[in-house]
Amino acid sequence: MQTHFSSQTLAEIFRDLYHKERSGVLHLSRGELEKRVYFDRGMILFAESDDDDENLGPRLVGEGKISPGALAEARRNVSESKDLAQALINRGLIAKDTLAHTVRYIVEKVIRSVFQWEGGSARFSEGWLLQEIFESDVVSTVEILLRGISEMVGFEPVSEALRALDNALAVRRPSAVPIERLALSPTHGFVLSRIDGRTRLRDVLATLPPDEDDRACRFLYGLLVLGVVEFDPPLAGGTFNVGGILREHADQKALEELQERTIVEAYESVRDKNPFDVLGLAPGATREAIERAYEVNKAAFNRERFVPKVRDRLRGELAYLESRFVEAYLALLHSRQHAMTAKATVAATETKSRDEVSASDLLVRVEMDKTKTKMALEAASRTAEGYYQKARRSMREGDYHNAIQYGKLAISYSGEDARFYFLLAECQVRNPEARWQRMAERNYLRATELDPWNPDYWLNLGRFYKKRGLKLRAKKQFQQVLEIAPAHEDAQRELDALP
Repeated sequence: MQTHFSSQTLAEIFRDLYHKERSGVLHLSRGELEKRVYFDRGMILFAESDDDDENLGPRLVGEGKISPGALAEARRNVSESKDLAQALINRGLIAKDTLAHTVRYIVEKVIRSVFQWEGGSARFSEGWLLQEIFESDVVSTVEILLRGISEMVGFEPVSEALRALDNALAVRRPSAVPIERLALSPTHGFVLSRIDGRTRLRDVLATLPPDEDDRACRFLYGLLVLGVVEFDPPLAGGTFNVGGILREHADQKALEELQERTIVEAYESVRDKNPFDVLGLAPGATREAIERAYEVNKAAFNRERFVPKVRDRLRGELAYLESRFVEAYLALLHSRQHAMTAKATVAATETKSRDEVSASDLLVRVEMDKTKTKMALEAASRTAEGYYQKARRSMREGDYHNAIQYGKLAISYSGEDARFYFLLAECQVRNPEARWQRMAERNYLRATELDPWNPDYWLNLGRFYKKRGLKLRAKKQFQQVLEIAPAHEDAQRELDALP
């Protein structure tokens, strides 16, 4: 095996050797510097480098455990540095327990140091190591790797990507690591207790003090790499791969930035613009073109098209765009209707000055005009009904802003339907500002004018006045309900409750 690694992927190399129970030497190099880690069935056995502090002989001399002469004598009979420990024991120059302490120090120092490299090359040489003096151990291997991860450089992108995931964390059963035997700090023990298959990584970290946050995140990353903990639902690809997570996070982040930029640019572009420019139309556009432009712009900035984070961060900008599109649409429709009315007036005036036509011609033209008018009214009524149903659906979902916009669109097509005004009033009354309350009152009144026989309109208008402290006006509306429907229980209760 030969590959390049970064500080972010080094742990996966150790993980793969551990899970595959490989025996041999892992050569890690950066430039001219090389460090060697020895494995026995996937467990770390020994480590060394040419640095005196990571070389067994000089380190033992530096600690005063053997003399330089004893070291020179032992080295005369060994060909490889890894055999030095056995030679020292065989000659009785050092006790096994004394040697083990130094070996553990060197292993931890080598592992911590390679995790502080930004990158390098890795080469694994397969081979069985007949080393009786060194004892491989699962627990110490895992603890050493977790310590290395706790000091790895370049962890910030990994932390950001892991926190962004919405997958929950779960402890894998069975686990290849005896987690119950690990020497855990109180913080790490608490973090493990929070992993229940329902809680996300960022939610686990949110329960910790700020100064424990990064250390706990590195611990969870180590458990994910080693396979002690897994995501639920699992990530694509099965085995934990930080490279894939980083790429997906980078793609997601790029998408969010693109969507944010699109929304902000549109938000800036429609401010202080006339209705034609807001919808991207030229003056004189037909009603069909206006409707098409409105639908295109509305669809382009529909909230559901954007990822949740962007929707939340730019909620105000999206609401403003929706409002501007509706305002521009209504303004253009009203302007066009006014222009057509003026044109029809001019045409009628010109007709009077022309030669008289025959009675039969006039009758034909009137009949044709009635047919066209009827068709236009029916089409407008259908469109208005469609917008009204959308408004009702938005209102049921609590989206009062869009309910009001759809209600206004319905009125623009059919302005004599009391239901449309009543729905607007029911939405507007929820805003406590005086301006919205006045609009709600006008729409309640308009609904009662268009459909004076509907008791619900009078009842809600009475409740509106009652809530605002206008008791005499409220009483009048409740009495009106009882005139229409004498057995109306709600109106009678409201009337009895008034002083």
